[in-house]
Amino acid sequence: MLQQPSRREVLEQRQQALAQVWQTFVTGGALPTTGSVLAADIAASWRRCLQHLNPWKTAAPLEVQPLPQKLWEASPLRQAILPVQAALEQVVADGSMVAAMADGLGRILWTSANPYMHGRAARVHLVAGSCWDERSAGTNAIALALRHRRTVVVFAAEHYSRYMHDWVCYATPILHPQSGETLGIFSVATLWDNHTPFGELAVTELARTIRRHLPDSQRHAELQIHALGFPRVIFRGQEIHLSLRQTEILCLLILNPQGLPLAGLHSALYGDAPVTLASLKAELSHLRHLLDGQIGSRPYRLLVSTWADFVILWQLLKDQQADQALNLYRGVFMPSSASPELEEWRNCIEAVMEQVVAACRDPEVLIGSLCNGAQGSERVRERLAELVGESS
Repeated sequence: MLQQPSRREVLEQRQQALAQVWQTFVTGGALPTTGSVLAADIAASWRRCLQHLNPWKTAAPLEVQPLPQKLWEASPLRQAILPVQAALEQVVADGSMVAAMADGLGRILWTSANPYMHGRAARVHLVAGSCWDERSAGTNAIALALRHRRTVVVFAAEHYSRYMHDWVCYATPILHPQSGETLGIFSVATLWDNHTPFGELAVTELARTIRRHLPDSQRHAELQIHALGFPRVIFRGQEIHLSLRQTEILCLLILNPQGLPLAGLHSALYGDAPVTLASLKAELSHLRHLLDGQIGSRPYRLLVSTWADFVILWQLLKDQQADQALNLYRGVFMPSSASPELEEWRNCIEAVMEQVVAACRDPEVLIGSLCNGAQGSERVRERLAELVGESS
């Protein structure tokens, strides 16, 4: 009777097979067309990395302190991890692992490692202040979790950068409960011969626990504005039905959190249209009543916590988080608005989104955008058709 290979032998065979595929790829850019041990999302990441990254780098890029520490102290993820930090650090210490929390740009802000793994992690810069987005560190679990917004495992030579070939890493996104925005990435890493299928499940469950401890200000904004595509306003958990003008006023107040004087709000809302200040005051009075008095005056400003999809979208575009922007995009910003300031915002957002769609080369991201029901999906469909045509 043939003896079944041990778990160690199975892992070793996989590690060696991946190392051979990686060596062939980085020396000639070729991948096997059939029977490959390489997953499609890993292969796609390798191809992207080949355009700009040296696979023989010795460590991930490292930012100068104290910026990472300041970012961590201000991060809602720090508050979310505190209730489970002691238990998590004990698990890490017992299991020869490194746990890490990265922000929505792939920058590691916090790590915990036992003494044996600490030195190994430091050599590859798996430490606070390092950058693990795909452009900086190549194919890795943090980068792919950011890109695909799901739990990812990257094993041994699946990493594009040679310095990570001794590792297996598990990573999963911490998503904003309301917007779906990626607040950060929780990751656990260990040496490849410690790999277990339970690692993926464990990191996913830990991330769920961390998410449950997000501060209330992150989990429940009192006023939520959905203004991409079909406008919706939710106040204290209940959808409220507003006129177009009232929704425009809320959008302008969110865009101007420092407040606006009556004349400034009138100009931003009506431009040169012959509408009196008294009419605007009446709109504001009615809106204040609907929001339980939560609009201040002199200057006019919102007095509650807010969340707006167009603000998050613009921040993602500024941070060049194209995939996340496509995931959030639901259509044109306030398509029926004639407010001069909102029109300007609409034109800026649409111009940048057009560039983002045109530059996207990942059909999976475009399909995800369509599945989210984007009303402005015609250009997404056209781009998807172009990619399918190129592939054919």
